Amino acid sequence: MSVGGRVVPSVVVGTSEATAPSSCPRISEDDRLPAVLISTILHTTFLLLLALLTLPEAGDGGERLTASQGQSSSLVVLRTLEVQDDQRFDSNSAMDQPVSVSIDARVTLASLSSEPKEEQVEVVSDEMQQLVAGGGSTGGELLVRLPSGGGLAKRTPEGRLEYGAKYGATRESEQAVEAALAWLAAHQRNNGSWSFNLELDPCNGACRHSKKQGTESPTPSTGATGLALLAFLGAGHTHHHEGPYQETVRRGIYFLRDIAGEAGAGLDWQQGSMYGHGIALMALSEALAMTSKEQFGDADLHRLVARGASFTCNAQHENGSWGYVPGSPGDMTVSAWQVLSLVAAKKNHVDIHTNALSSAKAFALSTCKDRDFWFGYKGPPGEETTTAIGLALMLYLGQSTEYTPFYNALTDLADRGPKLQNVYHDYYATLALHHSRHHAWDEWNSKLRDHLVRTQAKKGHEAGSWHFADPWGDIGGRLYTTAMCAMTLEVYYRYMPLYEKVDDFPL
Repeated sequence: MSVGGRVVPSVVVGTSEATAPSSCPRISEDDRLPAVLISTILHTTFLLLLALLTLPEAGDGGERLTASQGQSSSLVVLRTLEVQDDQRFDSNSAMDQPVSVSIDARVTLASLSSEPKEEQVEVVSDEMQQLVAGGGSTGGELLVRLPSGGGLAKRTPEGRLEYGAKYGATRESEQAVEAALAWLAAHQRNNGSWSFNLELDPCNGACRHSKKQGTESPTPSTGATGLALLAFLGAGHTHHHEGPYQETVRRGIYFLRDIAGEAGAGLDWQQGSMYGHGIALMALSEALAMTSKEQFGDADLHRLVARGASFTCNAQHENGSWGYVPGSPGDMTVSAWQVLSLVAAKKNHVDIHTNALSSAKAFALSTCKDRDFWFGYKGPPGEETTTAIGLALMLYLGQSTEYTPFYNALTDLADRGPKLQNVYHDYYATLALHHSRHHAWDEWNSKLRDHLVRTQAKKGHEAGSWHFADPWGDIGGRLYTTAMCAMTLEVYYRYMPLYEKVDDFPL
């Protein structure tokens, strides 16, 4: 049959032949296939054109990243999406509103210290450690403190005036320092040394209260010489700078240089006691620090300090302490001088054993019961004098003043007040309160300062000196007491505080 010029095949149903009506033509599967292919091609072409029309051009705000790999000159072009504004998709508009926050000025900035990690604040309690400033704030006073290193930069005439006025020196206290230095200079021996025994020349017994006779405690001339030198250095007198005591200091340093004992572990200034070694090394270390920018003599002095520090480190007991004899278990008092001398040596970039100071800190804390900062002589229970020593040492060994139990221990020390007759206690307590810039400093300073000015000998051969009847004062006698009192009155400029109060918050 012909339909529209085409031949339409008959459809067979069963065994009978039927003819399809003209109004309902039927198409075979072979005739449908070309139409499906044509439709697929047309739709695919349309989708591709649509995609090409919607892609952005290189200059439409998108970014182009060019990357190369290896030495090839071919470039790989990467395309990134436009930066999206995340806030457009944030349905919580309250998240974009500013929030009012109160800032507690007591939060410590001590963690910004550049000290090595081994000297950072050690955990001293199993309780929750919240670093806050201790009590005693006077209202709006800013309690932020920054470690300043305890440097020696203010040991100059200008520094004495500036920091003396800043921290509480008076004209009378400065006159007392000068009188003490004059007395010490007058008691230097011909070989450049000093002696605790005032029966020897040049005093020949003219002063009372020489060192106690018959005591078992050794009193080495290296210790006496070191103490006297520390008093001169604390007031800014060195062997390089012209002044009334330049020659006095030079002769004292030369004595320590000449008497140093050669040991396999370094140089030894013991003379029977590690006290002598520690004090002598501390004096030489401070002399080096004060003249390190100058050329003459620095190399020789540096060698003395380096080899002396080596001996100190090798003499330390395994528990972190130092005793009267190298390598023996020690106590808080002997150890204190070794720690301070090593700290001074380290400031001169002298290498010391890596664990020397951290071990010393562990020993100091071992003398506290439950680490309550109430320090004992060799262990608990604590005592007032060894606590004053321990608190000063902890500051040098990295303890933050912002740790509440430690600050409370400083406050208790200040509340007990100076002993006035116990120079050893008052010297270390003054260092601790000065270095921490404790809020009770002014009250402590005025009481002790005025007492020392008032009790200094004013007449005769003893003029300029001190002596108080106490166990340590009797062992060292008048020379020991005078040197310690002079250093106490020099505290304002002798060391810059380890933790200085910040008047304006640093940005």
